[in-house]
Amino acid sequence: MKKLSIYLLLILLTALSCKTNDTNSKKYIYYLHGRIIEIQGKNAVSEEFGKYEFDEIVNALRVPNSEVIAEVRTENVDYLNYANKVSKQIDSLIKKGTAARNITVVGASKGAIIASNISHINHNPINYVLLAGNNDYQEQHNEWKFHGQVLCFYDDSDNIAGKNYNFWKSRENFTTKFEQIKVDKNLGHGFLYKPHKEWIVPTKKWVLKQKL
Repeated sequence: MKKLSIYLLLILLTALSCKTNDTNSKKYIYYLHGRIIEIQGKNAVSEEFGKYEFDEIVNALRVPNSEVIAEVRTENVDYLNYANKVSKQIDSLIKKGTAARNITVVGASKGAIIASNISHINHNPINYVLLAGNNDYQEQHNEWKFHGQVLCFYDDSDNIAGKNYNFWKSRENFTTKFEQIKVDKNLGHGFLYKPHKEWIVPTKKWVLKQKL
C-alpha cells in the first residue's frame, strides 16, 4: 500500500511538472486591431481598403503551442486605459510563470498606438510588433520610451500612419532590439487589413526567435 501511494505521488508530481513546463513554454500573442473595428465590429469594411480580415489575421498569427488573445474593443475605447488593462494582464502572466520572451503584443494602427503605450509603461522585456502606428502627430504628442524587443512595419504609401520609426529608434529606450521593416505593397494603410506574408512571416519569426 505504501509503495502504491508513493507511485501515485510520483505520477501526480510528474503531471504537475509537465503542466508547469507547458505553461512556461506557451506563447501568448495579443493582437490589438485598428480603430475601424471599434466602430463597425469584427466584420468591418473600409470603402478605401476593403474588408478587415480580423479572423484570418488572428489565425495567421498562431504558432505551435500558442494562444492568440484578440479582444474586439468597444467603440472609441480610451487607448491609455486599455494599455493599462493589457499591461496588467501581462504582469499577471509573468507572475504565474510565463517567460517574458513568450509574450508578444501585435498592434495595428490604433492598436499599434496602444501597444506603444504598453511598451512605455510595462518594463518587462516582452516582444512588440507595431503595424502602421507612427506619424508626425505621434512624435509630437508622445514621450514613449520603449521596453522589450520592438519590430515595426510601415508603408511609404500610407498617408495615415506610414512614417518610419527612426525618430523612436534614435531616442533613449530600454529595448534590447529595435528593428523596422518597410512594406512595399503600395496598399497604403490597407496593408494591415489582411494577413499579408510581408508582415505575417517576419512577425511569427519575431515571436519564435527571442531568447531573453
